Amino acid sequence: MALEQMLTSGGGWQDQAGGIYHGIKLIETSPGLDQKPLVRWLPEQLFGPHTANRMALLYYTGITRVAKTILQEIVRGMLLNSQSHTEKLFAIRDHALAAYQSIQRESWNSLCSVVEESRMLNQALDKGTTPPEVAAIIRSVGDWTAGVKLLGAGGGGYMLILSKDEEAGNRVRQKLTACPPNPRARFVDFSVSQTGLQITRS
Repeated sequence: MALEQMLTSGGGWQDQAGGIYHGIKLIETSPGLDQKPLVRWLPEQLFGPHTANRMALLYYTGITRVAKTILQEIVRGMLLNSQSHTEKLFAIRDHALAAYQSIQRESWNSLCSVVEESRMLNQALDKGTTPPEVAAIIRSVGDWTAGVKLLGAGGGGYMLILSKDEEAGNRVRQKLTACPPNPRARFVDFSVSQTGLQITRS
C-alpha cells in the first residue's frame, strides 16, 4: 500500500488483503486505520480443475492502464458527497454479498450473472473502466460468454471470462488465440492459491 501511495496511484487495501489470505473468500472490515479483517472462506468448486482454464478463463488483454485518474475521480465524487457516486458505491458493496452467496451455493449460472452485473456496476461508476479496445474484445466473444470481469481499477490488464459451458470456453480460446487484439495478448492458466502470499529471502 505504501508503494502505491509513493507511485501516486492511490488504491485501497482490498487487493493486498485478497493476496495475503489463501483460497476464495469474502473479506470485511470496518472503517478506520486499525484494520482487523473478518475473513469468510468459500468452497472452491466453481474455480476448481473442472472449470478453471476451461469455463473460467484468464486473459491478458495486452492493454495496460494506470488506475490513478479513475480512482481520483471516484474519490472526488465521494468527497463532494455526490449522491450518484455514493449510491453506486453502496450498490457495489452490497453486490459483493450476492457474489458470496452464488459461490456458496456453487451455482455457475448465478456466478456468471453476478460477475456480469459487477462489470456493469463498475462501468456505471466510471465509463473509463471499459476502454474501447477492451470493449471490442468483449464483443468479439460475446456469443460464448456469460460474464466478464475486468480485473483491477484501470480497465485494462487482465480479464476474467466466464463462458456458458466448456464448449463455449473452447470457442473463446480459439477465437482470441487466432485473432488476438495485439501481440502481447494471451491466455494465462490460473489456479486458486492454497497458501496465500509467501515471501522468501535469498
